[in-house]
Amino acid sequence: MTDDTLLNAVQQWQRGAGTRDALVAHLTALGREDAPMITDLIHHLRAHARQDQVGDAPRSTDGWRDELMGSRACTWGGAGMLVGPHVLILTDGQRGVVLGEHDTRALSSSVSGSLMLLCQTIVMAEHALNQREMQDLREQRLQSASTSLSEIDPIR
Repeated sequence: MTDDTLLNAVQQWQRGAGTRDALVAHLTALGREDAPMITDLIHHLRAHARQDQVGDAPRSTDGWRDELMGSRACTWGGAGMLVGPHVLILTDGQRGVVLGEHDTRALSSSVSGSLMLLCQTIVMAEHALNQREMQDLREQRLQSASTSLSEIDPIR
């Protein structure tokens, strides 16, 4: 996948020629080593981004809270993405963009840094939860195996 492929996927979604799910699938298919591609994509998108508060993004504090609380996250080393109910947010910790269905807005460096931290926190929490669930499943499997074996009567 190339930088142009990602940029085309964003543009197709914003023109209505592609789906948001297809764009998210393109982005999440990237590996950790592809972080420079995300950084380049952010750079290209910022070149044509709006600097004002008009657009698809939430306009109130409550709207942003709902958007961020409903987000899923993905990280690629030094870059991250938040997938909210209405917008996608890409950040490299210094620069970022809010992608709406019809527009792109640039983020300030301080907001970009905070959102990168949020991405990393969500991903770390998800990994910790997954590890805990796996450990619980292993323990359940061991307990069920030992219980069932102890219930078998020996042949005499």
